[in-house]
Amino acid sequence: MTDTLDLTAFGVENLDQLVRIAGATLELQSAGTCEHPIRLVGGRDVIEKATGVLLESGIDRQISVPCGNRRATRCTHCSTLYKYDAYNLVAAGLRGGKATPDTVAVHPRLFITLTAPSFGPIHLGPAKDGTLRPCHPRRDGSSCGRYHRAADPLIGTPLHPETYDYTGHVLFNAAAGRLWSVTTTEIRRTFARLLGIPRRELRDHVTLTFAKVAEYQQRGVVHFHAVVRLDGPDGPDTPPPAWITADHLDRAIREAVTTARLDLPDSKALGVPVVTWGRQLDIRPIGADQLDGDGLSDVTVARYIAKYATKGAETAGTELPPLACRDCTATGYRQIEGHAPTPCGTCDATGRRYDLDAWELREHHRILIETCWRLGAVSQLAALRLRQWAHMLGFGGHFATKSRTYSTTFGALRQERADYMAAHDPLTAAFAESEDLIVINHWSFAGHDDAPRLPKRVKEWPT
Repeated sequence: MTDTLDLTAFGVENLDQLVRIAGATLELQSAGTCEHPIRLVGGRDVIEKATGVLLESGIDRQISVPCGNRRATRCTHCSTLYKYDAYNLVAAGLRGGKATPDTVAVHPRLFITLTAPSFGPIHLGPAKDGTLRPCHPRRDGSSCGRYHRAADPLIGTPLHPETYDYTGHVLFNAAAGRLWSVTTTEIRRTFARLLGIPRRELRDHVTLTFAKVAEYQQRGVVHFHAVVRLDGPDGPDTPPPAWITADHLDRAIREAVTTARLDLPDSKALGVPVVTWGRQLDIRPIGADQLDGDGLSDVTVARYIAKYATKGAETAGTELPPLACRDCTATGYRQIEGHAPTPCGTCDATGRRYDLDAWELREHHRILIETCWRLGAVSQLAALRLRQWAHMLGFGGHFATKSRTYSTTFGALRQERADYMAAHDPLTAAFAESEDLIVINHWSFAGHDDAPRLPKRVKEWPT
């Protein structure tokens, strides 16, 4: 049947690609429509280019557009689109496509997982294969020793909350993105040293690109999964020299992750906090021909990263809206030039938009949030914006990021989808194909079509 089927009519090259597209289409259709659409008012003007005559003028029209939220818990439809885009972005950097050359499939590539250090022993759940295991058995009897099932709320919480390093936990979340930046610099420096070339000449031989995603562990701390790829000096269009292998990259990453550190600003309250990675580091080759032959497939890696690109702190057991009051920037007081600070009436001088009692929080999460709030008052740590990101347990970085030359962009993927939809819309296709017309859209935000936001300091969160 595949010999007689004209796949080019579907815009694909092989049957497997057609099956994936069909499956994605079915999943997208089953996701329904946007759950929190945005209402826009305005219109569209159509002008004849040669004469400047206004052929059509639309005013006071009202339309609804998708919210575009990436989080699966907020909007199934829009997060599904985001997941597909994340998959295509990562997959394009592994096997080509989307303006990325197919030759990247033979470049050295690694899939790495970087974790946070231990801030104290926590209750353990089942192993990855579902097997129950004892929770920190110790001969002195100070451990839990129970076998926690998957739904046990104790999993991920400290065995001894009174000695758990909540400050270090929060600061790691807040500085994880900066630590990653420091680490990539250290990887390049170490890589050049292992190759025996000056750091400034590394780009003349090889370039290092990546795509990463952040994931919350059950204890409420983030760790990173990343694809790291080696390209030639001209980027993805050229392979690296044959004498530079994935083994060199593996050694550079292991050494750099061990030595990378980030010193936070000095303060009387904390001294000079130091943020480093934990001891758990996992590095696996992508493709069976890399390193020891035990490689991951590009599809497996792309799906794995895309899955976590649509998740947030809810995977750690907490999901809150931003807590910081916007009118007083979480300080509790409004500052007007030339006047003394006055208590903020929006938040009753608390600095918070909502009361934490509105949610059934675990004590572990409540302490993490309160720690963010306390450290947010330290002026030297103002750049971390801990109060603004207290609802995310301190992490305020992007969940999915990539190097500029790794592959395509989210913007390009969205534009490609918008162009496709416009070409199949009879109301816009004619305008798009005409070179004699100028179309000017003017729309403004008019609100949300879903339920209103929480009023201040209420005890209930809308479903």
